[in-house]
Amino acid sequence: MSKQFTSANTPASPALKKTGHTIFYLLCIFAVIYALCIQWQFLVSLGMGPDNIEDMTLGLIPAVGAVVLSLAIYWRHLSLAAILPTAMIGIGWIITGPYLSYISLLNQNTLYLNNIYDIYVGLYLFAILFCINMFLKQYLGRRMSAVIMLILQFCSFFIIALQWVYFALYHSSITTSGALLIFQTGPAETLEYFHSLGLMKITFIVLLLAAIIIGLYTANYRQNTLPKTAVYQKMLPLLSLLIIFPSVGALGEEIFPEAFPIRTFLDTHDYMKRSDLYAENHDSKFANLQAVQLNPADYPNTVIVVIGESETRTLMNAYNPDHVANTPWLTSMKSNPDFTLFTNAYACVWYTVPVLEHALTEANFYNNKEFNQSISIIDMAKKAGYKTYWFSNQGSVGVADTPITLVAKTADVSEWVDRDLKESTLDGVLLQFLKKVNPKEKNFIVLHVMGSHIEYRNRYPAEFQKFNDGKLNQEADFDNTVLYTDWFLSQVYNYARENLNLDAMIYFSDHGSDPEVARQPDSASFKVLRIPMFCYLSEAYQRRNPMIYKTIKAHKDKYFTNDLEYEFICGILNMQSPNYDPSYSLASPKWKLERKDLVTRFGQTSLMEDTEY
Repeated sequence: MSKQFTSANTPASPALKKTGHTIFYLLCIFAVIYALCIQWQFLVSLGMGPDNIEDMTLGLIPAVGAVVLSLAIYWRHLSLAAILPTAMIGIGWIITGPYLSYISLLNQNTLYLNNIYDIYVGLYLFAILFCINMFLKQYLGRRMSAVIMLILQFCSFFIIALQWVYFALYHSSITTSGALLIFQTGPAETLEYFHSLGLMKITFIVLLLAAIIIGLYTANYRQNTLPKTAVYQKMLPLLSLLIIFPSVGALGEEIFPEAFPIRTFLDTHDYMKRSDLYAENHDSKFANLQAVQLNPADYPNTVIVVIGESETRTLMNAYNPDHVANTPWLTSMKSNPDFTLFTNAYACVWYTVPVLEHALTEANFYNNKEFNQSISIIDMAKKAGYKTYWFSNQGSVGVADTPITLVAKTADVSEWVDRDLKESTLDGVLLQFLKKVNPKEKNFIVLHVMGSHIEYRNRYPAEFQKFNDGKLNQEADFDNTVLYTDWFLSQVYNYARENLNLDAMIYFSDHGSDPEVARQPDSASFKVLRIPMFCYLSEAYQRRNPMIYKTIKAHKDKYFTNDLEYEFICGILNMQSPNYDPSYSLASPKWKLERKDLVTRFGQTSLMEDTEY
């Protein structure tokens, strides 16, 4: 009987032993992945409390479990080709967002940073893609399944690549500033940027993308086929679905939306969507606006506001006599008593859209009003009886929902160079629009120029290539853009005086630019934040509003941030309204702000920190 018992069980022993080894290996894999993820989370996170640590230690169990179970189902037919592409994508998600956000924020006094969500995404994404891959191989041919997996893997890889490319360009993880830059970069700017890279870099990028696509397709195509048994064609695919659906549910519910840079993109999209409320609410806001102009002219006249682009006052001769002579007209106007050159103006932010949504409306970083609930300078000019115009050399394609365009479209006449003239993007073509203005009317005109927007060499005609250091789009080319803008401003001034009864002209730049750094969505230096600003007031204006003229002269050296341009322009227009606070206006004797009160960088940095100037 003893012999019978032994012989009956002997054949089962190797199978049980093999199963035991498999379970042991899988447990070891679980332990290794879990330990590595825990250690990585501690390395790339900051300020985690007990609750965070508890959530992490428990939350990783199902995520790592999904990885191990997906491997367990197909344990007997695992291959490097089946695992490697998806594993690289999973590891890419685990490493990229946490690492880039950690090194970007480490030196910015960040107290709390929890990077666990990207780790979850990497783990669940591996389980999902691996199971889909094995699932497809049961029912589709080798070629079709390879194509589908290539598409899925490339889409998953694209976010990883985008983050590394962005970091290579700007040495930062993608923030709201960068996401806005990505969302609001139109086709023309994208093509221009790629053109600026040069043939060698573009060729490298194309070859790299081709290599990635070919590599993924080849790895998927060369995977071993699976047996056509009932277990592999029915039971294992069903088990795969039991991993795929819960993993997708876990990602979609609360994990994927919190990962880098997905949270940033969602927040930015929400920001842009809220801007649409401006257009929806505008008619009722304007109808309820109470505003009157004091001491209005009893004759036709024109007020012009020119919005500059990327000019830095420290690189302008009118402000810095030691700099090259790139502002001959403005330098000569400094001695004209009708001109006031403001010496301490700063940008409130270092890129266009958030600057202008504050500069053009009563929203600023001191009163905390919302953009989409605010009155604009166009609204105020209309209430004062002006016919309003907006002429822009900034792009219109792809920016139809931005705050700038929303404000621009409320003007009586709004036209864009690229959309309406369909020709050169040099600022000089804006002069053609001025000829459409009726000199026998009361006019308020906004001109939005390209100015010193990079690529610098594309911003001026060949005859303005006065400065040349042999470097493309560096400081000499920047100086040429400033020289061309100086000429353009002189042409606007001369034409308006001679033809449009110019009453007042205001110029300010949205922000500056540093030719040594070029585009920089985050952590812009004060060099980039120092902007030029001036105003011209005609003799007739001075006679009507002597106190405003005297006040402006007295305030020319006051510190100022351009989110208060709305108040300054309201002061120039001499408006009286509940929607205008004269204590924020350089044109009012009620101006109350000193340097210590003023802030930049989204209201986060005091101007007192600019110790170089």
